[in-house]
Amino acid sequence: MAVPCILPSIESLEKLEFLYVDNKEPAEIPDVFLDMVNLRHLYFSGSAEFSESCRLRAAKDKNLPINNLQSVSFLFISDEKDEKILRCSPHLYRLKCKFTVFWDSSKNTFRHPVFDFLNELESLSLSFQRRYVSPVYQGYTFTSFPLNLKKLTLRNFDLICKEMTVIGRLTNLEVLKLQHGSIEKQQWNTSEDEFQNLKFLELDGVPIAGWNATSDHFPRLERLVLRKCNHLNKIPSSLGDILTLQMIEVHGCKKSLAESARQIEKEQRDLGNEELKVIITRSQLLRRILDNLERHSKQHLKTIF
Repeated sequence: MAVPCILPSIESLEKLEFLYVDNKEPAEIPDVFLDMVNLRHLYFSGSAEFSESCRLRAAKDKNLPINNLQSVSFLFISDEKDEKILRCSPHLYRLKCKFTVFWDSSKNTFRHPVFDFLNELESLSLSFQRRYVSPVYQGYTFTSFPLNLKKLTLRNFDLICKEMTVIGRLTNLEVLKLQHGSIEKQQWNTSEDEFQNLKFLELDGVPIAGWNATSDHFPRLERLVLRKCNHLNKIPSSLGDILTLQMIEVHGCKKSLAESARQIEKEQRDLGNEELKVIITRSQLLRRILDNLERHSKQHLKTIF
């Protein structure tokens, strides 16, 4: 079911399993959703957050009903009670959310939400909303993630080395996207006990200046995507020796970085590897122009034929 906003009579749809809310402005999730035990998938085209009625109920009720939600998209978490509500969704396997830090009344401190209690979660997308952060908050550190994660997207994060190690040791992780954040000291050093099952790696707007890695560190990597990594001079040459690597993409990065990708491609060709493909675009604008041209060409062909 797709609706432009949350309907007042939504409580009558007790057997509803899928709800798509087409909202441009932030929406509030009413407390009636806490009782919709048949709801499996909840999607908001814009962001949504739990209403005050939801939070009041979470504060008063020690035993909120367990629901059967499997996927939730574009949820905004900004209160400790939001985390308590999420704990009523133990079967979540896909979660996309924005978050900011909030006051933890039990610890008398600011902190970020944790997600490691979602044991069935396979796909997690997190975007840190800096503009809501209290000026007294000193920083955040994720010391754990759900262990079954296969896909992880982090946006607007300032990651320290310890967090990168925690992420690297997620044994089921296959897709990692780091977008518009930073890594401590602009240096990323990986080790051979990390990222053992990673197949897709994207660094988008991550200002790292140095990257030390070998083929043993990403033994199953199939695709590497670098976008707007304006401080990175080169790709570790030994990544070309990864037997599973099929594609390297470089978009809007330094000339030297693009040249290192071409050098890896040449070295692999000299070794008889014809499978590795390298795609380079000089700017994000050019990439968008090429994508639009390709899309319009396909539409034009459909019109002709």
